[in-house]
Amino acid sequence: MSPNKSVVRKWTLSELATQVDGRAKGNANKSVTHVDELQHASKDAICHCSAAGQKKFLKETSAGIVILPEGVAQDYDGDCIIAKNPRLAFAQVVDLLYPESADNLSEIDESVSIHPSAIISDSVKIEANVVIGENVRIEKYVSIGAGTVIGDDVSIGERTIVEFNVSIYSNCVIGRDCRISSGVVLGASGFSYENDGSKWKSIRNVGNVIIGDEVDIGACTTIDRGSIRNTVIGNGVKIDNNVQVGHNVEVGAHTLIVGNVGIAGSVKIGKRCILGGQVAIASHIEIVDDVTIQASSLVTKSISTSGTYSGSIPAREVSTWKRTLAHLYKLNKMNSSST
Repeated sequence: MSPNKSVVRKWTLSELATQVDGRAKGNANKSVTHVDELQHASKDAICHCSAAGQKKFLKETSAGIVILPEGVAQDYDGDCIIAKNPRLAFAQVVDLLYPESADNLSEIDESVSIHPSAIISDSVKIEANVVIGENVRIEKYVSIGAGTVIGDDVSIGERTIVEFNVSIYSNCVIGRDCRISSGVVLGASGFSYENDGSKWKSIRNVGNVIIGDEVDIGACTTIDRGSIRNTVIGNGVKIDNNVQVGHNVEVGAHTLIVGNVGIAGSVKIGKRCILGGQVAIASHIEIVDDVTIQASSLVTKSISTSGTYSGSIPAREVSTWKRTLAHLYKLNKMNSSST
C-alpha cells in the first residue's frame, strides 16, 4: 500500500511506541513511512496483528514494524510495538502518519449560496455549490463538502466535517467533532401514514434531529426527523453506511451500528450497544445499555437485560435447508392437530 497523501515525516519505533502507550522491542531507531497489511507490507511499513487469522503472516512479513499483543510478541523476532490493544494502537498510528490537513480553512468558494441571516464563523471551509439557508449557524473549523444543502435553522458544531452531497433538513442540530459522510440525509420526514379507509394520509413530522458530539455517520445513511419529539443520536455514536434510523429513535452514547441496519420508529437504544450488520428492529422497542445484537437478527420485543442476542438462521446447503423447512411445517401441522 502506498500512502494516499504525502508523508509529513518518518516515525521511529521508539516514537510510535511512546505515542500509543506501548512498549518498543527491537531497533528503537527503525523508521516507517506508511501503513499496510502484514502479507503485503514492505520494510517501510507498519502493520498490526490483532486477529488469530493474521498470525500466519508473521513468519513471512517484510513489515518494518508490527504492533502485537504481549502473548504474540514474545515469539516474534522482528521490530515491534507491544500494545494492550494492537488495533486501537494502529488507529492512533494512522492518525500520526496521515494527519488530516488544516489547509485552506477560511476558504468559501465563490459559487456557494449563503442566506444573509446565516452566521458563519471564521476558519471554515465551504466547497463549490453548497447551499446554506436562513439562520444557519456554523462554528469554527467546520468543513462543508461540495454540493451539500443545509436547510434553515441548522446548527453545526466546531470541527465537524460534512462531506460531499449531504442533505441536512431544517432545524437539525449537529454537535462538534462529527463526521458526516457523502450522501447522508438528516431530518427528512419519517414514514408516517394513517389510512382513512380509502387511502393513506401522510402525517407531517414536526420534530427535529439532534446529533451529539463526536458522532460518525457513514455514507448514504438516513436519519429521519421526529414526528413530534426529536430523533436523538447520543455522543460518540458510530454509524456505518446504508443505515436507516426512523423517526423518534433515541440512540444512547457510544453505541456502534454496523451497515444495513434498519431501526423502525420510536425505538430507544441504550448506551454502548453494538448492532451487527443487517439487524432489523421493530418499532416502539426499548433496548437497555450494553447489548450486542449479532448480524441479521430480527428484534421484535424489548430487551431488558444486557448481553449478546441473536435471532437469525445461518445459511445452509439448499437441500439441508429444504429438509429443515419440511420438518418445521410438519411440526406446525402436529401442533395444530393436537389443539
